[in-house]
Amino acid sequence: MNARNIRVFYFLEAALSLTGGLILPVYVIYFRLYDVTLFQVALLAAVFEATIILCELPTGIFADRYGRKLSTAIGFFLLTISGAVFLGWKSFYGFLVAEIIFGIGETFISGALEALTVDSTAENDRARTLSRLFSTRTVVKTSSLSLGMIAGGIIGGAAPQYLFLPFTLILFAGFLSAFLLKEVRRSASSGERASLKVDFKALIESVSRVPVIALLFAVGLLVNFSFEGVDQFWQVLLSEIKLVDVAYFGLITLSGSLLVLALSRPLEKYYERLPMTLSILLFGAGISIAAAAVAPSWSAAAFLILFFALKELIRPVLSTNLNRFYRGNNRATFLSGFNLVSSIGEVLAGLTAGLIVLTTGVPMLFYISAAIAVGIAVVGLELISKWD
Repeated sequence: MNARNIRVFYFLEAALSLTGGLILPVYVIYFRLYDVTLFQVALLAAVFEATIILCELPTGIFADRYGRKLSTAIGFFLLTISGAVFLGWKSFYGFLVAEIIFGIGETFISGALEALTVDSTAENDRARTLSRLFSTRTVVKTSSLSLGMIAGGIIGGAAPQYLFLPFTLILFAGFLSAFLLKEVRRSASSGERASLKVDFKALIESVSRVPVIALLFAVGLLVNFSFEGVDQFWQVLLSEIKLVDVAYFGLITLSGSLLVLALSRPLEKYYERLPMTLSILLFGAGISIAAAAVAPSWSAAAFLILFFALKELIRPVLSTNLNRFYRGNNRATFLSGFNLVSSIGEVLAGLTAGLIVLTTGVPMLFYISAAIAVGIAVVGLELISKWD
């Protein structure tokens, strides 16, 4: 086991979550300071998502061929550049360029850093190690995100024009820290001429020949499709339908984070019990979504807090088992493929959630999302249990 790689992994994940938390509460306010319209804000988000989808798989292939450490360093360098552009080119077109650079940077990191860290663990004890690895990552990311959101709210209220200054400095520290990583494995094809078609075919084969992995990819797609609409419209549900004061929204999201921190360690030992653990989390998340739609004000808020926690606890279960069942050399490509499928689920949800809300209302969106989550728990996990 390469302990240094794992320590750097936690630091880099903390940096990513801290910077995400910094901008999450107030990035729209930052854009609006420089006369960006709401339509342009939506366009920036669409461009970012499109960049992720286009670049996710090629950057994963790059990481396997030329090194996960190199890919991670490039990713943090690009994120740093994007922060500098956000800070220095304060117009819609500057923000557009920054979003594209940011999206490319994220994809250089997403599969590479996790693949490098997993391959840094001892193979003879990897199953147990992965549970601890991703449980700790959940704690690190949740804590850093919460701290970042608090800091972002303070900066956004006091001096929003400087929001991207700490963002850029933290990511630059991540860039420097990436050089502390040690490359531990490369793809067997690292010396061959790159072929996106060949590597894509290899990814499809690695997914299709292991039924559990194929089902986990399907779960990733459907879970992100199910939860994205709730993430987009929970504030509307609470403020406009349940009449909960917006001033309490920060407390609600913080409560969800605290619940994640409280449950991460106790659940860690159950990550390998894939059908049982994932079905319970998905079923609980689905019931929480449906209950939030029908419950009165603060009861709805409580169910949403539970949903936020269960949603975050699903990711380490998926990460543990995806890496446990994968046996190939191109782990970064494999993980990037899973991230790509998950992003497609989010984009599809973004396209349909607004239409559902427009035609049938926010509660119906929640009922549909809940039905999908419960359906995955009941049907999909039965199949996983069969092949696990």
